[in-house]
Amino acid sequence: MNSTRSCSPRPLVLIITCRVGAGHVQAGRAIQAALRADAPDIEARCVDSLDFASRAFRAFYAGGYSLAVTRFPRLYGLGYRLTNRPHRPERSIPERVRLRFERRAMHRLIAFVRELRPNLIVNTHFLAPQVIGHMIRSGQADTRQFVVVTDNEVHRWWYCQNVARYFAPAPFSAEALRRFGIPDGSITVSGMAVHPKWTAPLDRRKVLADWSLPADRPIVLLSGGTEFVCGPVVRIARGILSTCPLVQLVVLAGRNKKLLARLGRLRGAGGRLTPLGFTDRLHELSEVAHLMVTKAGGMTTAECLARGTPMILLHPVPGQERGNAEYFAREGAAVIVRRARDVAEEVRRLLESPRELERMADNCRRLHRPATETIVEAIRRAVSSSAPVVSPAPRFSER
Repeated sequence: MNSTRSCSPRPLVLIITCRVGAGHVQAGRAIQAALRADAPDIEARCVDSLDFASRAFRAFYAGGYSLAVTRFPRLYGLGYRLTNRPHRPERSIPERVRLRFERRAMHRLIAFVRELRPNLIVNTHFLAPQVIGHMIRSGQADTRQFVVVTDNEVHRWWYCQNVARYFAPAPFSAEALRRFGIPDGSITVSGMAVHPKWTAPLDRRKVLADWSLPADRPIVLLSGGTEFVCGPVVRIARGILSTCPLVQLVVLAGRNKKLLARLGRLRGAGGRLTPLGFTDRLHELSEVAHLMVTKAGGMTTAECLARGTPMILLHPVPGQERGNAEYFAREGAAVIVRRARDVAEEVRRLLESPRELERMADNCRRLHRPATETIVEAIRRAVSSSAPVVSPAPRFSER
């Protein structure tokens, strides 16, 4: 990677993501794509913060998260609750230790930013903002930073000083930031950034024809993805097909080849099962789907809102995923199913209740906010202004 800034007079925006869960990276790419389309006068570069860390830190940070949420979800939930404090601006001693450890682990990122000298940094994960904030405070970086929150429930780890603006997914997300001492003037309730293709108009008949899907059956999407083990997805698919004989079921297996193979051997589907590997055209399938059965990830749920697709959310992991699920259930955009064996019956119930399904779709559309457009406009204003746009000076030391 060439770390030197180009000779172009265009302002440079550095988007920093983190591959701990796919949503943070997807949000960063969504903002980059929107900037390239709508603001060609701005150079947008997207990097992953873990690419600047040691192999040991990457294994600990990304691998540990994946292991915890898939194998030890209750333990993960306990850690999530214990670290989600204090609800005030002052840092605790454990927090200060963690922040110092992370800054040392990110020394290559610090060198990269110092050499690149971006006009603005946009973060879609909470690892880099603490590092950049320390650089700004200590005079190592003459830049500003935005933080785009990609969880509806804002954990303490999102909190950082020296942030020009926070973009919060929902009003209750902004309230959590206020408890940490972030002033209202530095918070925008924007929704969650999704790729522009999710809000682009589509021709339903063309989508059905392109995917060889029937127009006279309800279409249900079941997201397997890479975070599932094969068993539950296959059992859920079998249950939906047997309980709902009119359904066309599309199972999204991602890059899970083992899952694809098992779905291909599933008997009794009668042409009503469409197993799919990785695709970047999920927005098309969501356009024609009557219902999405998925995990309550922040980006997945945001994309469903953008297309107005009602959701059945599967057994949310304690922590931010549970916060996402409970929020959408409260707002009438989703229902939560905690046991895999109950999914098929809930699918049947909703498909037989078209008014409830339509209300859920309306609630999805109501909750959607044009986050990507809002963030891009804020970026344009920030890089075109010579005046510094920073939050009030911290009332304490984060060292």
